[in-house]
Amino acid sequence: MKFAKYFVLGLFLSSTSHAYLSIAESGELLPVGTYQVGAEPQLLLNKGGGANFNVFFDAAINESMSGRISMGAGAVDFNAFASAKWMPFPDVDNQPAMGLRAGAGIARDEGENLLQLQLAPMLSKKFETEYGLSVPYFALPFTFLNTKEENTIASNLAVGTEFHYADWKDVTLGAELGIELNKSYSYLSIFATFPFESHKGFGK
Repeated sequence: MKFAKYFVLGLFLSSTSHAYLSIAESGELLPVGTYQVGAEPQLLLNKGGGANFNVFFDAAINESMSGRISMGAGAVDFNAFASAKWMPFPDVDNQPAMGLRAGAGIARDEGENLLQLQLAPMLSKKFETEYGLSVPYFALPFTFLNTKEENTIASNLAVGTEFHYADWKDVTLGAELGIELNKSYSYLSIFATFPFESHKGFGK
């Protein structure tokens, strides 16, 4: 029993690896047949600081699910990640959109190769303003990190918002703050997404 106790404590407390992945999307889903590309500069606020730059591609899968592929580099030497966002409860009336985002990826950070598996419960609620649609969101990612030497589970709190300005049909802007809970980076991200349809090109 003592061995099991110390093994679990070591799993959570001894690792030098850290999760850095942002969410950078609300619970809103793309219409079927629609895609978007995006870019995200990310400023790391702890563990030595630094910055990353990520790019991503989103595609609608069905009315309650979308997929994302992302890549980036910077303070985290390299990362590649694929995720699926499933929102079975849409944003209607007073109910927020609620669901999960699950994903997997590889990265190299602090001289280590990382395998990442992530599950993130999330919710969002859209609000109409005189300038357009604002969509604040909240997520709680849990990321299993596997390296050659050890495993750990990292977690953080992600709070952000998307801005769908009424007069901007070709771009959506957003910002996100990540707060470390366990073995993760705190960060500040801004992002821009550009929706398009294959037969129409860019724009909503």
